[in-house]
Amino acid sequence: MSLTKDQIVAANRASWNEAAAHHREHDQWTALLKGFAQPGHSVLDETMAARLQAIGLEGRAVAQLCCNNARELLSIKNLGAASVTGFDFAEEFLDQGRELAAAGGIEAELVQTDINKIPSDYDGRFDLAVVTIGVFGWQPDLAAFFATAQRILKPGGRIFIYEDHPILNMYEDREERLPPVPDESYFRSDPYRSDDGLDYWAKEDYDAKPCFWMFHKMSDVIMALVTSGFAIEDFEEFPHNIGTREQFENQPQQLPLSYVLVGRKEG
Repeated sequence: MSLTKDQIVAANRASWNEAAAHHREHDQWTALLKGFAQPGHSVLDETMAARLQAIGLEGRAVAQLCCNNARELLSIKNLGAASVTGFDFAEEFLDQGRELAAAGGIEAELVQTDINKIPSDYDGRFDLAVVTIGVFGWQPDLAAFFATAQRILKPGGRIFIYEDHPILNMYEDREERLPPVPDESYFRSDPYRSDDGLDYWAKEDYDAKPCFWMFHKMSDVIMALVTSGFAIEDFEEFPHNIGTREQFENQPQQLPLSYVLVGRKEG
């Protein structure tokens, strides 16, 4: 039986809330707490930090769509943003973000909401909307996602996307063969179901609530951005890993592993 978009979102929310406790068990969580206790701490890599600084953070109101534990958002605040607001559907991960903010004395607003149901109070409030790794795979409706970004941005505001390249959907995330061997079609349209959990730090399975991953082509992302009213200002693909595919780097037959896409709200 096929699921509705709302049912997919509800299932994914439950799965992410369940995963939060598993993430607390890892050294990476302790390291984040210690890191954000230090003034100016940032987890952003060189590419993301440089691109955001080029766009401009000083004096800007920044939102992050699907902020998870807000580690990137808090880093953006430490890099000079005037205010930061994170939206996510998983309250348990937002609680982790609040702990990280408290550890560093960082002012941030973290809001529990389905991304496409962000309250209208936030309409037109932000100069910049940020989307980072692993967001689009959880979105059953890209058009609605980008319509939300349009709605919360000021005229002339920008959306900054730094994501895994969708070609990686063709490969099992623990593929170790080099060159890697695909096991899915790039053009798959039905969601992929997993019951193995969402421990992206340790990559350890557990008996988990089901979640559903969407396959979106690069053209799907770009056209959804454009048709929602954004003008593309920047697009670049990269050979470096920003997620869990370190084994795919530095290969003679190098895949694109990540990309930056920037759109400007016209007006």
